[in-house]
Amino acid sequence: MIKRYCISLIFALCCAYTTAQNMQILYGFDQLPQNLLLNPGTEVDYDKHYGVPLLSNLYLDFGSSNKNVTYNEIIKEGEDRGDALRNLNDLGLTPGDVFIFNQQIEVFNVGMRLKNPKYYLSFGMYQQIDGFSAYPTDFVTIFLDGDDPNRDGRPLIEERYSASHVNAAVQMLGVFHAGLNKKVNDKLTLGARLKILSGSFGLETSANQGTYYLGLDRLADKPYIHNYEYMRVRLNTSGLLNSFDLSSDLGDPAELISGLFFLNGSMGLAADFGFSYQLNENIKITGSLVDIGMTRFNHKLTTIEFEDAVIATEDYYLPFEGNELDYWQSLNVLGEIPLETSEKEYVHFRAPKINASVRYDMKRKVKAENSVFRNVRADMASEFLTSSFGMQVFTEFRPRVPLWAITGFYSRELTRFLNAKVTYTIDRFSATNVGLGASVRVKAFNFYTALDNLLALPDSKNSNYQSFQLGMNFIFK
Repeated sequence: MIKRYCISLIFALCCAYTTAQNMQILYGFDQLPQNLLLNPGTEVDYDKHYGVPLLSNLYLDFGSSNKNVTYNEIIKEGEDRGDALRNLNDLGLTPGDVFIFNQQIEVFNVGMRLKNPKYYLSFGMYQQIDGFSAYPTDFVTIFLDGDDPNRDGRPLIEERYSASHVNAAVQMLGVFHAGLNKKVNDKLTLGARLKILSGSFGLETSANQGTYYLGLDRLADKPYIHNYEYMRVRLNTSGLLNSFDLSSDLGDPAELISGLFFLNGSMGLAADFGFSYQLNENIKITGSLVDIGMTRFNHKLTTIEFEDAVIATEDYYLPFEGNELDYWQSLNVLGEIPLETSEKEYVHFRAPKINASVRYDMKRKVKAENSVFRNVRADMASEFLTSSFGMQVFTEFRPRVPLWAITGFYSRELTRFLNAKVTYTIDRFSATNVGLGASVRVKAFNFYTALDNLLALPDSKNSNYQSFQLGMNFIFK
């Protein structure tokens, strides 16, 4: 029997906040080891590094591409939180609106220069939750209002509702990685990284198709004909539900944590590639292609599917406002919606990402004996501090809805111990996104932080997007 958790999961997945993993502040921050995860071919101007366990990289970003989707618009004062979905729907979102959520905790990160000084080896492990959803406009409309969205007692006959709008995925992974960076010559640096993925949990629904519409046969005892036509809608889950008891809890915490360390059988592979090229003394070009890979989920599986059907009933679909889940659950129990469950393995293909940048360096001479953070090649004179400006581009290839961003930046070595970067980003989430990153070093100890969308930070409950990042390392020259 399908329990209410099944339908709850579909709507939690499709309508919760879920972002592109564009770390535009960190990208190009050559002196930080974490930049190697964005571009394994970045220039490495240190001999070894050790990330502080569990604190070397903490990252969170979330948001919606629709500027009206804010906390205050969804969770309104004096209303029950159960009204959040209806408040969201009242904002008039379309299938082109997307939601995002990304979270990372770096468990450990280590790097060292090999005997051949042209090579730098880095490896580590991090935990990641990656979520994405397009807004399933027709799906939400039929869920909230059924066949009578106007609530006037006159159902819409032959009104088509498309299943193609349903497009979402979320995974929690343990990522074990090792990368090799090579300084080919004074101009070119290349790098690659291999990732072994351990799947803790996953949900995915994509490549859906089909339509639903209401027909009418006034001469029949059951005059309302519910047509599920060419339906191919599937929600795959792994690690969350027990197929034989769908009322069970949504994943035991100990089970979810153990899933990060290859203890449940869901595994995958991915790879990253990158380069840096010093065109001349002042101009530098970089690029990377990351997250080419897949994960096969094969533990604690539950697959929920809609299939083709023609169902005659005495009445049309009309959920009770505020009690929609119970309404659809009762229809499923009565067999009046074609919803089936099974256990099926599934493969999730990761969303590949492209980063690229061009940078112009300007050096100024200082009296300092050494520049602790020099954002230039290792053989440049150490009595120079560097300021840089340039442009970065980012693309993430999500199903049906690719995401993009263009960033202008200015970075500056303020002192021997402090480096800062200011960014201005235009993407699907904001046209006024100003970010700030800073890196501080005291002897070998390094602390860095990055904040995005600073203009919205003072009133974050009215912001549609936010991003935070910080970390601590020990870096040795």
